[in-house]
Amino acid sequence: MLKKIVFLNLLFWSSLGVSVPAAAQKILSISNLPIPIQASLLENFPGLQQAPVTLAELDNILRFLQLRPEFSHVRALDTNGEYQIEFSRTMRIASLKFVNNDSISNSETLQHFGVRTGEIFDQQGLIEGGEQLRKFYQSRGFLNAAIDIEMPQEGVDKIAIKVTVTENKQTLLKDIQIESENNELNQKLAKELSDYLNEPYTSENINDVQDTIRNYLREERYVRSEIHGPELKFSKDESELRVLFKIDKIEKYNFEFNGIRFLGIRDVERSLDLDNFQSTNPSLAIELAAKIRTYYLKKGYARVDVKVNEELGRKPHARKISFEITEGPLVKISSYEFTGSFSQSSEYYENFIKEHSSELISNDLFNKEDLELGVKNMILDLQNNGYLQAKLISTRTQYNKERTEVSVIINLEEGPLTVIQTIDFEGNNSYSKERILAISKLDTGPLRLGNLEHAVARIKEFYQEEGFIEMNLLNERQDLVRYNEENTRASLLFKISEGPQVRVASIILEGNTFTKDYILLKELDFQNGDLLTPSKVTESIARLQRTGFFGSVDIRTLEEKTSVSQRTVIVKVTERDPGLFSMGMGATNERWLTLRGYLGVGYRNLYGTGRGVSLRLEGNYNIADIKYLERRIILGYLEPYLFDTRIRGRVNLTRSQSVTDYSTRKVSEVNQVTYSFEKDFTSKVLGIWDVLSITTIADRRLDDRSQIDEKTIEIGSTGPTLDLDFRNNPFNPTAGSFTRWSAEYGSPYLIPQKTDFEVEYWKTLLSFTYYTPVGQYDKQPLVWANQIRGGYLKNMADTNKGGTPWAIKGFTLGGQTTVRGYESGTEEVFPNRADLKIGRNDDYNLLTDSTMYLIKSELRIPISGSIGAAVFYDGGSVQIKGLEFEESYRASVGGGLRYNTPVGPLSVDFAWKLNMRPGEEPWRFHLSIGSF
Repeated sequence: MLKKIVFLNLLFWSSLGVSVPAAAQKILSISNLPIPIQASLLENFPGLQQAPVTLAELDNILRFLQLRPEFSHVRALDTNGEYQIEFSRTMRIASLKFVNNDSISNSETLQHFGVRTGEIFDQQGLIEGGEQLRKFYQSRGFLNAAIDIEMPQEGVDKIAIKVTVTENKQTLLKDIQIESENNELNQKLAKELSDYLNEPYTSENINDVQDTIRNYLREERYVRSEIHGPELKFSKDESELRVLFKIDKIEKYNFEFNGIRFLGIRDVERSLDLDNFQSTNPSLAIELAAKIRTYYLKKGYARVDVKVNEELGRKPHARKISFEITEGPLVKISSYEFTGSFSQSSEYYENFIKEHSSELISNDLFNKEDLELGVKNMILDLQNNGYLQAKLISTRTQYNKERTEVSVIINLEEGPLTVIQTIDFEGNNSYSKERILAISKLDTGPLRLGNLEHAVARIKEFYQEEGFIEMNLLNERQDLVRYNEENTRASLLFKISEGPQVRVASIILEGNTFTKDYILLKELDFQNGDLLTPSKVTESIARLQRTGFFGSVDIRTLEEKTSVSQRTVIVKVTERDPGLFSMGMGATNERWLTLRGYLGVGYRNLYGTGRGVSLRLEGNYNIADIKYLERRIILGYLEPYLFDTRIRGRVNLTRSQSVTDYSTRKVSEVNQVTYSFEKDFTSKVLGIWDVLSITTIADRRLDDRSQIDEKTIEIGSTGPTLDLDFRNNPFNPTAGSFTRWSAEYGSPYLIPQKTDFEVEYWKTLLSFTYYTPVGQYDKQPLVWANQIRGGYLKNMADTNKGGTPWAIKGFTLGGQTTVRGYESGTEEVFPNRADLKIGRNDDYNLLTDSTMYLIKSELRIPISGSIGAAVFYDGGSVQIKGLEFEESYRASVGGGLRYNTPVGPLSVDFAWKLNMRPGEEPWRFHLSIGSF
């Protein structure tokens, strides 16, 4: 029987949208497809092999297969009374080899080539990759580099790629010449630019040279100089380059300020912003005088007068500009007077202007521009609140006799109030008018444009979260509001285009050449048959990115902007290298000077299954006092989908040796194994349950000077932790909040063998941190960070058989992370040995219960770029039932510097004790990285 191609037929039937004759329904054979593809088909098209398929269904199946990365071509054939799939496999890159890339490493070459082994063979993509690599060589000074790509085939569906690089000679900057009439300037610039000589010629290097020249001219106050060039002169073989810059208007300016009484000279000079100032204005002195006058006006000196004189300097090419400033008095606003027609009291409008202009006006100081801004905002507010015809007739000011105060007279015509007369909806086929009206929260009454904008947003959000992801308001930009002739009545008509209510018919995955399909499907917040909403798409993208497996994630529907409601969702990802390596070194002032370092390796996507393993080595060495290498080894394993759910299983093995008591020179060896479950309830809420944690702590002497008794304690515990993270940045937050609650139950029944000393307790901790922007400086936010912590610990062991080891599970305050100003690891912490009434070599075991609370408040102030400052207050208390402390609350205040890094601010803090005890240092210095 002759084969009949049915692909065009099924497109024809599906485009007409008519029912297919029963005779056209036939069984689809998929036995020739790869086994994984068969499984995916049966998952997305249940009952595929139990019943014949229509042409429309066959169309969807072909579309599904065509989008699979395994196939380059798919079609259906009618053969022997059934449909059979004919396909061509996608060619993939089996190997990738770089030859003669002597000056650039393989990893760097691969990064810029942009093609990886295992990817789909795309000849155009290879050509583009070769061009990108050539441009990269050019950026390194290899102007005549050539890239040759060979593509021999290795088997039915494999291609081998060989990239041969012909680097040719590298062009170096041999000479940088400066030409101007100022020989002294030429020599100094040549010295500034000497570091660029013999560097590769790149556009970036030339730009850096220009920036260096430009910055030098600004810093040295050549504020009118103009740079021309560069002129490039290559050698014959293009291995050397000489660059020429010409500079004219080479006068160097000095500035003198006279007559300043109330403001600082530095403040006035900073108002000119000379470090960033460049001008081509021939009347430079007049331009700068205008800037000074504007600065004084902004400070409330409304009668300031600035005279300026420019003269030759003592040296050639030098100029001197002198400013004679007559400051005059601060001009205060003595009163506001409102005339015309208006509905509110005069005090209402006066307060509005003060709150919506500037700090100067709010402090009753006069500045014309700021006052005009406040009045303009008042008119806009009136119009937004229904007074559409509100307008300002006039504003005038009247000085007193001494000209130190002004009265402000504002003539205002508020006009009639516009009210909403009717609210109607058109095109709301799926929901009643009453339902949408309730969603909008609109009602008849005064027309407030701000409320109308919120109503539009609410209606759109409602529709989109109901699956109408392409809903549109047709008249949002025009004709939404219609007025009567007098503009006193308004009618609202929302013309709604609902579009289809979109459901997920099938899901196509692209780009996961290594990661298994089920990993992506597990992290998606939707599945076949679900409504598709923006929140589900956003949550799915966040979940996929949070796995760490993917560099980018994009989710869209194949049938975008069509009337199709049952849609194919395409999830496209780019994979990241699953291997991780990190290392770092640092130092703190703990015990005068402590060196720190760490080394971490991991693999977070074993065989594409999402499983991960990690190893981290940490070390501390105090070179000034203890001279003992403290170390920690952490080995971890992650099982991503326990019980076929989103619950992660984690096992951590930890072994550490650290000094836990400096005064007695005690070393604690800790061996711990923890089995835990984790689940992301949302992208903001994380739950962790340490199902079982078994910790063995062995105390031993550091050296012969140690006076402690060696002993071993074993603790078994279990308990949950809940994180609510609503910060705008996890490392350098400026807004939002972070909450952590944890509970822990320890019991001797959780350890394999009973011990002589039993440990049983219940412990809970709650921490809440809130970040509030309270202003701006240099376009960066001032942030007020506040944290409250509280804890409760109860011993549940028989007091005759054991207790709760305080050194391990108790609350201790003092140090960078709790109360600054009190040195951790010393007797400055509280409660200390004297508070606990124990000897130097004794251990304290809690037999009752204990409470703790801590307050931290910090104002973070930006200074310049990544540099900032902070002032802070820390205070906290620990109480133990049955013990009376002489002073249970300790506190400190202080300040410090901050330098923002990608992993949190580097902090240098000085803290002063507010209730210092005898023998304690009055202050402490802290160095750390990270933020509370």
